[in-house]
Amino acid sequence: MKLPYTCRQGQFLAFIHHYTTLHGRPPAEAEMASFFQVTPPSVHSTILTLERRELITRAPGQARSIALRLPPQELPPLHGRSATTNIQPPGRRAEGQQPTNTEAALLRLGKIQLEDWFAHNDRNPLDDSEFIPILDMLIESFTHAGLGAPLVQHLRRHACELYHRCCQEAAPETTFEANMQLMFSYLPASGRTRWQPLIS
Repeated sequence: MKLPYTCRQGQFLAFIHHYTTLHGRPPAEAEMASFFQVTPPSVHSTILTLERRELITRAPGQARSIALRLPPQELPPLHGRSATTNIQPPGRRAEGQQPTNTEAALLRLGKIQLEDWFAHNDRNPLDDSEFIPILDMLIESFTHAGLGAPLVQHLRRHACELYHRCCQEAAPETTFEANMQLMFSYLPASGRTRWQPLIS
């Protein structure tokens, strides 16, 4: 049976599904452009095509309103821009094993989300007592999506680097260790054990 979408369109549909599942809202076109490393007009053209083919619906003039019209089981696996073969959802990996294409795609999505969350906080600052627990929940959502523990730790490390960079912009004399202690002080006690190995 012929699929109702091309390989490229299928990847956009899979991204929309994974993003919405992880974050409880559809992605913005800018996030799709960043993930697939294509131009915003290219993403917009693809979205219009998907809508024309009745694979998605959108609310005119409303941001983040994309909804899939296909059930998840009819979508291809998400494997990123450069992968050429179908892959199974990620399973448990041995330490040191290379990530699958799906895990690499989830890791890239995670980094984009972390950078967006820090950028949003830069524009609309939250107190760290609110910002850090939400950051922890965002990273934990990738555990539930099937990202292996070493790659989730990689996301935590990336978040630490972003937080340190923000702290140094405000106070250049601060050290990484001091900034991490400050960051960890805002984590719930249950979350600190997940982050502690990053500065041990």
